Amino acid sequence: MAGKNDFLAFYEAHVQRIYKFVYFRVGSRKEVAEDLVQDIFIKAFQAFDRYDERKGVSAWIYTIARNTVINHHAKRKADVTLEEIEASPIVSADARKEELLHDDERHLAEALAKLDPEDARLIRMKHLEGWSYVDLAEVFGKTQGTLKTQASRAVSKLRTLI
Repeated sequence: MAGKNDFLAFYEAHVQRIYKFVYFRVGSRKEVAEDLVQDIFIKAFQAFDRYDERKGVSAWIYTIARNTVINHHAKRKADVTLEEIEASPIVSADARKEELLHDDERHLAEALAKLDPEDARLIRMKHLEGWSYVDLAEVFGKTQGTLKTQASRAVSKLRTLI
């Protein structure tokens, strides 16, 4: 079991990857990602006495992050309808400019959606979120070598789709 004194080191080891994980799942909205990451690490701090790194170096914090993002999206769906968004005066030239800026990200997301779900997840985790093959092997239940080969093949497929 880890103690509260170890939390700062845990935070520093994981905050950048968690931020990337959240950022790409909230439509590249910086403020939303920052707020959710803060919530994630508050939850992690509150439960840190139950954290056991022997059971998974990264899995614990990513479970908290994943659940927080899911809850965020579920809440947003309940709060805002599509008609309200389309009727909003904010959907204007600024929104169109923002949309153009994220065009490359959208193309990437569309291409990832055409891949096998496991390949897409592997590419996101390795190349967008910065996971190591050691941690990926733990999550996917495969060897590092197998994942390197799978990732290489998935990136080749992705290049043809983009």
